[in-house]
Amino acid sequence: MSTRGDNRTVQKSGTIFFSRTYDEVLSLIRETRDYLTGPGQAALKSLPSEVSFGYAAESLRLTTRLTECMSWLMFQRALQTGEISVEQAQEPECHLQHSDVCLPTEVAVDAQLLPAGLQSLLDRSEKLYARVARLDRQGVEAYQKRHG
Repeated sequence: MSTRGDNRTVQKSGTIFFSRTYDEVLSLIRETRDYLTGPGQAALKSLPSEVSFGYAAESLRLTTRLTECMSWLMFQRALQTGEISVEQAQEPECHLQHSDVCLPTEVAVDAQLLPAGLQSLLDRSEKLYARVARLDRQGVEAYQKRHG
């Protein structure tokens, strides 16, 4: 049996989850921007051409992961605040779209050849994306259980 207090706890818990994840994504976006426009550019100049191609490809993968996570979070916020319905939240654009790019089976270059700063960002963004992808799948599964 759900009480009004229980609903507040669930809502507060959802808000805490959202805020923490949002803060984590935003922080990683800012760190990525700072790295790619600063130390990353300097590091790129010293890489061999075949590695610099991999650097560019992996940088795009990094920014795609972060964009996907932020987009998903914005849809979750819209759902939480009632801006979109549960049914609307099942539309493909409300879910992660590019897992083939964001969680590839093959990478453009051996990560060990990339600068340590980019390696760190790639590793953390992959873990974050995988976590958000799991949450996205859980949400879809929960909706399907309730709505056949």
